[in-house]
Amino acid sequence: MAFLIFDFDGTIADTLDVIVRITNRIAPEYGYSPTTPEKLRYYQSLSTQEMLKQSEIPLFRLPFLLRRVRRELGKELETVSIAPELAPTLRELVARGHQLTIMSSNTRKNIEKFLIRHEIRDVSDSILGGVGLLSKGRVLKRIVQRGNLDFSQVIYVGDETRDVDASNQVGILVAAVTWGFSSREALSQQKPGFLIDHPRQLIGAAQTLVNPSWVRKEYRPLPTTPIARWHGVIEPPLDSAHSSAVPGS
Repeated sequence: MAFLIFDFDGTIADTLDVIVRITNRIAPEYGYSPTTPEKLRYYQSLSTQEMLKQSEIPLFRLPFLLRRVRRELGKELETVSIAPELAPTLRELVARGHQLTIMSSNTRKNIEKFLIRHEIRDVSDSILGGVGLLSKGRVLKRIVQRGNLDFSQVIYVGDETRDVDASNQVGILVAAVTWGFSSREALSQQKPGFLIDHPRQLIGAAQTLVNPSWVRKEYRPLPTTPIARWHGVIEPPLDSAHSSAVPGS
């Protein structure tokens, strides 16, 4: 059995457009310029540390801004969608005996509300919300240690370069999904254990921890796997070679 710890924003919930809209709306209150599409694409190509260095907001003010964004996001969750094919993938992971939990900077209340709306609350054993922007490594370690888990059987699933950094700090594998915030190129440069272009690939990632020789042909990506960004997402046919993950791809 593999233990999968999921990020929420960008990984499970497509919150990017809503968050950009919220941050642009409150920009005058916090003294930063609105995010244009060009600026957003640029930020998506950066690591988290690079992005923070170029931020117009002092680091000490970020927690206040994030709390405000999470509060506003709670009012607009009805407009947020879930990644195509992710819900059935989560259910299949559970059916195969894998254990799922969610750890996020978002609030537990927002996460619960979203999961219930999309009828997937039962797939997650636990939800840990309100994690600090740069505290994910410490919290990941605490989850693994308190759960008495085997580090080699844990995968953290996230969409940002900071998720890869957090996993590396703890010494667990990370499955970096390419349909969230950070670009595929930015994630690839961080050399994640798994680079995931389609939700179904998560099944292959989890199964390789249980049986390293398991990965079936239809779960193995080609080097030219198209980028499965959320907007205009490319959904590889499940009977093709584009449907899962190989370590270090």
